[in-house]
Amino acid sequence: MWKDDNDKIDELFLTLREIKEFPAACPLCNKNGAHIYMHVYDDKTRRGGSWSWCSECHSFLHSSMYVPEYWRNCSIIELERLSVVPIYLEEVKDKLDEHANSIISHIKKV
Repeated sequence: MWKDDNDKIDELFLTLREIKEFPAACPLCNKNGAHIYMHVYDDKTRRGGSWSWCSECHSFLHSSMYVPEYWRNCSIIELERLSVVPIYLEEVKDKLDEHANSIISHIKKV
């Protein structure tokens, strides 16, 4: 069962530039099962959603946010399948990790 009860998993976003690659160590269980994803819903305002979750301990956090300029949406995402609980994101986590790793490697060069 997924647990939306701990903001500690949000540390993934706060330390994004320090993370070498995803999946990363979960700030809650310390297992290598943490993932992130952001999705821009409005290109003009960059308003969107963010998810951080762990495949191992099933902790997650979903929030609305202004998505950073460096982030781009992952082309495989089926918008209608996105929800608060990261069930769909967990299904495509390998592709999302590749996507996040590509973005991270780019922002580290800047």
